[in-house]
Amino acid sequence: MDLDCHPLAHLRRIHHWSMNDLARLLRDQARRRGLRSGIDRNRIWLWESGATTPSEESQLLLADLLDVPAAAIEHLRWPDWLPAFEQPAPFSPSGSWAALREVQITRMDRRSFLVLSSSTLIDVAADWARIEPRHLSQALDGQHIDEELLTWLEQRSGELRALAAGPHRQVPGLIDAHLDTAINMITQDRYTPAAGRRLHAVAADLAHCAAWLRFDADRHADAQRHWQAAVHAAHQAGDRDLAAVALSDLAYQATWLSRPADAIKVLEHARSRTRTPAARSLLDVRRARACAVLQDHTGTGRALASAETELNRIRPQDTPPVVSWMSMADVNADAGRCWLDLGDPDRAGTAIDSGLSELDPRRSRTKAVFLTYRAEGSLQHRDASAAAADARAALDTALDSGATRCIDLASALIRRLDDRTERPMIELREYARERLAG
Repeated sequence: MDLDCHPLAHLRRIHHWSMNDLARLLRDQARRRGLRSGIDRNRIWLWESGATTPSEESQLLLADLLDVPAAAIEHLRWPDWLPAFEQPAPFSPSGSWAALREVQITRMDRRSFLVLSSSTLIDVAADWARIEPRHLSQALDGQHIDEELLTWLEQRSGELRALAAGPHRQVPGLIDAHLDTAINMITQDRYTPAAGRRLHAVAADLAHCAAWLRFDADRHADAQRHWQAAVHAAHQAGDRDLAAVALSDLAYQATWLSRPADAIKVLEHARSRTRTPAARSLLDVRRARACAVLQDHTGTGRALASAETELNRIRPQDTPPVVSWMSMADVNADAGRCWLDLGDPDRAGTAIDSGLSELDPRRSRTKAVFLTYRAEGSLQHRDASAAAADARAALDTALDSGATRCIDLASALIRRLDDRTERPMIELREYARERLAG
């Protein structure tokens, strides 16, 4: 896509719409809603030139026309939520090289709109599920690379993965630097088949970590690119579980951005190639979350039961690092979120309490999310004191973690309490204002 092209102009080109065409379609969309709109060609030009920003009403009309959930507007803002999609790279050596290079190149420009549409996101998962690993070795040309540096990178990537779970502010830059080194070594194309698989494994691991750090910072498009790159690199390394987990992360993001049906389709493809129970358990939990958003009680129950069954089959010695953290705490707390979505706060409270009690204390971002879930459950129980206490703890934990996504989640919950007059709620709002201002 032309970097100088506004994403709305790019979308018009894809759909073969002139400015007049788009203006007419938006007026038609307004009429279907019982509204009147004065959108014309000049208005479209002003949006694409950056001279003006569409009103909230105009953005909602555009989201309807493009089949984008309204929640994306709040999460991503204009014009970041526009689905100005790129074609995914094929699962070939050159395609994976392109996907890895993309994460380097896009750090240098200001593109932040999502690159994968619903159908394309699902196609990425389907294409990966069809590819045969035996073809991987044909990619590598038998030349040599620095063994000492490669071993050092492998050691560092494991250490950085562990550090990424904490609030260390220097870690994102370190991960990016190591990922750049791995990508540069890959693109030099001088390694044996065995070294190539190891090098791609390092790149996959680092891209996966980098994606989560960007997701936690609400940089959704950048996270999407890094997860896609992780799938490609893991595929070239022959690491099915890491590729499947990275695809499941894309699915989790889709659920977060109100696209749960997309998430379920992606997870179906991803699960078909997993090797270990820990990976399948994680994918089952994420399927349960998507089913709950869709109000599918049966699908949610089946997915959670499968997640627990797979978790009981885990053998630590066979569990890859990318899912070594997976535990009953995660299954329980995410089950609690599911029961909240399905309107069962009693069951939700029990599950979330269990999850929080078992959670590794080093996982501060996860704790902040789980505390927010528990606060929502207390609200459904009409327990203002408990809800305020959990919301305060969630905000404190999120702020300490530095994760924008977690801070926004806790802050959004507190904003929903603006009309509550109970004393604990008033004190919570005052406390939140002071902490967020500081």
